Amino acid sequence: MPLVSARTIYERARAGGYAVGGFDAEHLDMVKAILEAAEETRSPVIVFLWEADIASAGQGYLEAIVKHAAAQASVPVAIFLDHGTTFQSCLQAVMNGHTGVMIDASHLSLDENIARTRQVVDVCHMLDAMVEGEIGTVRRTFEKVGDYAEETVFTDPAQVERYTRESGVDALAISIGTESGLYEAPPQLRFDLLAEIRKCTDVYLVLHGGSGTPPDQMRRAVEGGVSGFRFATEMRLAFFETVERRRRELGLENPDSRLILGPARNAAKELIKQRMEQMGCANQACTDGLCPPFCPPAEKHATMTPARAGTPNTDVLVELLTKTLRKELSV
Repeated sequence: MPLVSARTIYERARAGGYAVGGFDAEHLDMVKAILEAAEETRSPVIVFLWEADIASAGQGYLEAIVKHAAAQASVPVAIFLDHGTTFQSCLQAVMNGHTGVMIDASHLSLDENIARTRQVVDVCHMLDAMVEGEIGTVRRTFEKVGDYAEETVFTDPAQVERYTRESGVDALAISIGTESGLYEAPPQLRFDLLAEIRKCTDVYLVLHGGSGTPPDQMRRAVEGGVSGFRFATEMRLAFFETVERRRRELGLENPDSRLILGPARNAAKELIKQRMEQMGCANQACTDGLCPPFCPPAEKHATMTPARAGTPNTDVLVELLTKTLRKELSV
């Protein structure tokens, strides 16, 4: 099916009482692993493309792969920019087909974070793309320098209401004890903090650093109001460990990439399938009229909206704005 609205996927996750998986893809085989896992578990899925990976691959390449794969899929698929750092990168992502963007200004002051996020929201909402912001920081264990390398800063509930109201975001990445990368010890999520945050806002709550998070803590987070988890490290480790093992097994005289990348893709896929089961999104891949019996009636939840579908007047506005932005960004 065509790409669908990321907002619709989150709406249905909330209505169904489960969380949706956001899986970072940096190459063709990871995209295939993610979508094959979604097909085999009948899960809605959001493919996240990290700003740094987009820059490495080149503008539009990863998006083209995801869009091609989504067109052949029978489950809902959305593309979402992960950790966009500038207004321009967020708009560029929407121009390239993302149905949602994350603007990460969490390392700035609250006032600066609100201002930068609001700038993105104002334009992306006109283009029917949802926006995720962030308060607090999730430490990246794989980085030695930078704004996120040193420490985790928990989300301050006292800032949440003002930030979400003034910025206009649809989703909020929060920091309650997860880390991006490998954990030195199993995390102990701050569910008391999650409860306080949930009282302050009704936007969708998202946890980055899903890799390595124990399944029981994931389920408890969903019960506490988390609608999405972000995964990257554990998938990549599964992929590359298999690449290295298969390369040793085959020997230098057999450089057949199919015999190396195929098993690596399957290793990542199996791990992704496990996460989909743990989040509760397996068997939730609604297409209108084909919802599982425990889902709300179709008329009571969001229609599975194709990306940037709207009224004729809205479409004209989007077309004019898109042309202007493409000219400004020299797309």
